[in-house]
Amino acid sequence: MGRMPTFGEIGERIRAAREAKGYSQDDVAKHLGISRPVVTKIETGKKAVNGIELRKIAEFLEVTIDFLTEPLEEDNGLVALFREGENDEEFVIAVEKIEQVFLQMLGQIKLRSRKDV
Repeated sequence: MGRMPTFGEIGERIRAAREAKGYSQDDVAKHLGISRPVVTKIETGKKAVNGIELRKIAEFLEVTIDFLTEPLEEDNGLVALFREGENDEEFVIAVEKIEQVFLQMLGQIKLRSRKDV
C-alpha cells in the first residue's frame, strides 16, 4: 500500500480534474460558495480540504472522492530507501562509506583538473 497524498497532491488532482472539465477556478468557487483565492489555496495545498468540501468538489468535477484521495504508489527511489534505513545503523555506516568514496573521487577529479591547467 502506498502513502496517503498530501493536501498539495490532492490539490494537484483537483486542479487537473478541473482543467480536464474546462472549468475555471471561479466556476469551482461559485459552486462551493467560496472565493477564487480559496480555490487557489486548495489547489496549491495551502488550505486543507475538509470532507464536505471534498465531496462537493468531487461531485462538481464528476470524479470520485477516491480519485482525489487514493494512496500514491510506493516510492522505491534512493531517497525513500534512505528514509526507511535512516534508523538502521548498518545502513548509516554503508552510506557514510559511500560518502567517503565519493569525496575521494571528487578530490582525484580536482587534482587531475589542476594538472591539466
